[in-house]
Amino acid sequence: MALTYDEVFGKKKKTIDERIGDSMLAFAIGLAFFFWFFSVLIRFLDSPDLSLRLLFIGTELQFYEKLFGSTLFIVFGSHVSSSIKKQRQAEKNFKIIQKKHHIILESIEEGYYEIDFSGEFKFINKSMCTLLARNEKEIIGTNIISYLDDKYIPHFNTLFNKIKNNVGRSGKIKCKLKLKEGVRKDVEISVSQILDTDLKSDGVSGIIKDIS
Repeated sequence: MALTYDEVFGKKKKTIDERIGDSMLAFAIGLAFFFWFFSVLIRFLDSPDLSLRLLFIGTELQFYEKLFGSTLFIVFGSHVSSSIKKQRQAEKNFKIIQKKHHIILESIEEGYYEIDFSGEFKFINKSMCTLLARNEKEIIGTNIISYLDDKYIPHFNTLFNKIKNNVGRSGKIKCKLKLKEGVRKDVEISVSQILDTDLKSDGVSGIIKDIS
């Protein structure tokens, strides 16, 4: 089975991030060794007659200074490497949750929808296509109001505006949908507020159930 662009790009990004994480740790260790040997070189140029022990270790105070500096480099590199790996794991877990969420939505019989605050469909499941007797391309971007029987539009707008203006977070309404060729279908529409990562309103989602 051929891989999609997102799958290929995702694998490449993961590999690159892992390499960056590992290379940052290696780079930090390299800096620690460079810092140590650079101080040895400076001491040798300044006092070439010093013993090897004093060149490489120095006095007790100099030894602890170099040890402290080298440790800081390694700790920094390790922290960056760990942060990158944790971020990759968090992204992986989020994608797993998204996939499970998608599978659940596609398995339910009721129509699931997500609309923005202008009322336009942004996401639907397959059952919604069956319910509205249209394909996804015909539905996405259209306004939910256009599918409601005129009699029920004011009731839906009242509920929708309450959620939009944070007066309420959810609600239900029974109404009729307008389908092709003048067909009407009795449904129950649930409306719930969508919150973004900052817990701010980001649209509306819900279930449309056929009760005819």
